[in-house]
Amino acid sequence: MNKDPFREETLDIRKLIFKYIRFWYWFVISITVALTIAYFINKFSETVYRARTTVLVRDDRKGGFRPGQIMGELDLFYQRNNLFNEMAVLRSYSLVDSALREMDVNVSYYNIGRVVGEIRTVEIYQNTPFRVVWDDDQSPLYNRPFNVSILSEDAYELELTERKRFSLRNGGEKLTLRFGENHQKENYGFRIIKSDNFRAQSHVGREFIFVIHDTGSLPGRYLSSLNVEPLNNEVSIVQLAFEATNSQRAIDFLNTLTEVYIRQSLLEKNTIAENTIRFIDQQIGVISDSLILAESSLEEFRQRKGLMDVGMITSQLFSELQRLDNQVAVENVKRQYYDYLFDYVENEKDFRDVFSPSALGIDDPMLNSLIGELSSLYAERSRLRVSATIENPNIQMINRKIEQSREALLENLISIRNASDILLNDLNQRIERLESRINQLPGTERELISIQRRFNLSDATYNYLLEKRAEAGIAMASNVPDHKIIDRARFAGIVSPKKRLNYTIALVLGFVLPLGFLLIRDFFDTRINDKKDVTDAVDFPILGVIPHNKKAAKKSDMNLVVFDANKSPVTEAFRALRTNLQYFASSQKNKIVSVTSTKAQEGKTFTAINLASVIAISGKKTLLIGADMRKPRIYQDFDIEKTPGLSNYLIGSNSLQDIIQKVSVSDHLHVITAGPTPPNPSELIESGEMIQLLNDVKEIYDFVIIDTPPIGIVPDGIHIIKKSDIAIYIIRQGFSDKSSLEFMNEFAQKIDAGNICIEINDMKMNRNGYGYGYGYGYGYGYGYGYYEEKPEGNVFKKWYEIVSGALNRKG
Repeated sequence: MNKDPFREETLDIRKLIFKYIRFWYWFVISITVALTIAYFINKFSETVYRARTTVLVRDDRKGGFRPGQIMGELDLFYQRNNLFNEMAVLRSYSLVDSALREMDVNVSYYNIGRVVGEIRTVEIYQNTPFRVVWDDDQSPLYNRPFNVSILSEDAYELELTERKRFSLRNGGEKLTLRFGENHQKENYGFRIIKSDNFRAQSHVGREFIFVIHDTGSLPGRYLSSLNVEPLNNEVSIVQLAFEATNSQRAIDFLNTLTEVYIRQSLLEKNTIAENTIRFIDQQIGVISDSLILAESSLEEFRQRKGLMDVGMITSQLFSELQRLDNQVAVENVKRQYYDYLFDYVENEKDFRDVFSPSALGIDDPMLNSLIGELSSLYAERSRLRVSATIENPNIQMINRKIEQSREALLENLISIRNASDILLNDLNQRIERLESRINQLPGTERELISIQRRFNLSDATYNYLLEKRAEAGIAMASNVPDHKIIDRARFAGIVSPKKRLNYTIALVLGFVLPLGFLLIRDFFDTRINDKKDVTDAVDFPILGVIPHNKKAAKKSDMNLVVFDANKSPVTEAFRALRTNLQYFASSQKNKIVSVTSTKAQEGKTFTAINLASVIAISGKKTLLIGADMRKPRIYQDFDIEKTPGLSNYLIGSNSLQDIIQKVSVSDHLHVITAGPTPPNPSELIESGEMIQLLNDVKEIYDFVIIDTPPIGIVPDGIHIIKKSDIAIYIIRQGFSDKSSLEFMNEFAQKIDAGNICIEINDMKMNRNGYGYGYGYGYGYGYGYGYYEEKPEGNVFKKWYEIVSGALNRKG
C-alpha cells in the first residue's frame, strides 16, 4: 500500500500559483510597503558620489623606458619601484595627510533641509557663504555640529547641538553674533567671516551646519573611502577611486593626492642628488687647500731656481709617478665612500639619505643592489610607521629584511675595503720603486719633481671631484618624476542611493517575503491541505470530496445538511458520494459501509449522517448505526430517543426490533443509536451479538451505514471495518495531520484491509473547484451559480457593483 519512495517529485507551477493566489493581498501590501520604503530611502538618504583618476607608475618588473634613461650613465639616482609598493604608498596615511593639509577640508559645511522632524543635510563644500577661522592660540571644538542661521547681512544666530547627530531639536545655547566677531568659550573659540560667495538676497534667512574636524582623525576617514587598484594585469597603470558626499571635493582630493605623490617622488630623488653633491663639496673643500698650497710651492721654487723644465728621463719618471698618484687619489675617494657607508651600517642610520655609488664611479652591481634594496626597505618602513606600531607584523617583517640586508652589505663592504687596501698597497709599492729611482736624480730635479708631484696629485683629485660634481648636478637638473598622471580626476557616477537598484530590490523583497513566509509555513505545516497530499502518501481510492459548509460551520447543531440545504454544494457532493459507492463492492447487493477517522472532529459522524440521508432520499432502504458508544450524538441530530440503543442489544436487554428507530425526515431511513455508554465497548463490539446484528440488518436493508469510533484513538472500530463491505476513512482538510496517512497505511497492512476508500471533508472552495484546483468525486464537479450557497466574490468587485448601481439609480 505504500507509495514508491523513489518516485520522482514534480513541481506543479500551475497548482502552486492557484494555491497562493488567494493571498494576493499579502503580496500587494508587501510590495507597496517595500516600494514606499525604497522611495523614502532614495529621497532622503545622503547622496554619495565617486570620482576616478589614473596614474602611470613605473614598475621595474615590467621593464621598458624609465625617466632619465636618455642621460645614459648620468641616471645616477634611479630607484627600483614595484607596482604594489607604489599602491601602498598611494594609500599611506602620511601621503593622504600631506594632501589634506594642502586642501581646505578641516571644516565641512552643510545646507539644511528639514524632513519629518530630522535634518537632511547636503554638503556644499566651497560654495559656502561663510568661513570658520580660528587663531593659533584658540582650540576649536572638534566633530560637533554647529547650527548657523543667517539673520541679516551682518549678523547670524549660532547654536551648538548637544548631540553628535543632526537633529531638529538641538537643545543647545543660542547666541546672536556679528560676522567677524570672536566666539570664545572656556574650551574652544573661533569666529565666522563672510566668504566671497555670500549673497544677502540668497542667504539671509537660510540655515547651515558646519563641523570642525580633528586633523588627526581626518586622514583615516578619507582612507576608508579611497580605493587603489591596478587598471589591469598588462600595464602598470593604477586607478584611484574616492567616494564623498560632494563630487567636487572628491575630484579635488584625488587631484591633490596624485600631485603630492608625484612631487614627493621627485623630491626623494632630488634629496639623494643633494646628498651626493654635499659629499663631493666636502671632499673638494678639503683638497682645494692642498691644491692652493702645492701651487704656491711650485711657483716659488721655479722663481727661486729659475728652472722651468726637467730632462727627458726625469719627465718619464714623473709621468709614470703622476699616473700612479692619480689612481691612488681616485681610490682614496672611493675608500672614503666605503668608510662613509660603513659608518651608516655600524650606526644603523637611515639609508634613504645614502646616494648611489655610481655617482663616484663605483661600478659594483652587488653594492648598488644592496644599497637600493636597503633604501626601499627604510622608505617602506617609514611609511608604515605613520599608521602602525612597532609590533605590527608588516613592520617586524621589514625589520628582519633590513637586518639581513645590512649584514649582507657589511660583508660586502668588508670585502670591498680589503680589495681596496690591496690595490692601494700595490700602488704605493710601485710609487716607492719610482721614488727610489727619482732619488738617484740630481737634487734640483728631485726637488722639482716632489713639488710638481704634490701639485699634480691635488690638481687631479680636484678635477676628478669637480667632474663628478658636474655629473651629479646635471643628473639632478635632469631629474623628472618616475610617475605620471594619465587622466585627472573626473566624476564617475553616484554610488548611493542607487535608485533603480533599490526599487528592484524592494520589488523582489516585496514579492519574496510573503512567498517565503507562505512556503515556510507550508513546509512546517503538518496538516493535510491538499488532495495531492493524500494521493502522494496512500494508494487508496478517493471516494469523494465534501466542500466546506459555512452554515454548518457557524451552527454546531446543523449536521443534516442534506435535508436543511437540499441544493447546496455540500448536498451535491454527498449525491456524488452516493453515486461513487455503486462502484465499490459491486458484487454485493446489500452493503455495509463503515465510516471512521483517525481522531475526533474530522467529520466522521457528519459524513455518516448525511451519507445515510442522501441514500435514503434516493429510495434505498437505509439503516444508520451509531457504533461510537463512547461519545454518542446521532440521537441529537435526528431528535430521537437515546435508548434503547446498540449497547442495550449487545448486552441482551433489548431485541433488534426494539432498538431500530424511525426518523421524521425520511421514511426510508432508520437509525440505531449507540445507547447508554457501557464500561466495555470494545468487548461488546467484538462479541458474537455484533456479528449477528450485522448479518441480520444486511438482509433487511440496502445500505447499512455505521458510525464507528476513531481508530487512531480507540480500537473499537477495527472489528467493524473487517466485517464491512466498504470502509470510508475521513480526512479533514486543514485539520487532519499528515501522520494520519502513515497510520492508515500501517493500519491497512496489519488488518489486511482492501476495502478502504477515502473521503476528504471540509475542503475549502476556490475558483477551480474544491481545494486548489481539484473537483470532488470522479468528475462530478458542480458550478456555483445554480445553488443556494454561493462562494464569496471579490470584495473590490462587490464595491464596484454597489457604486455602479448607486450611480445608475441617481442617473
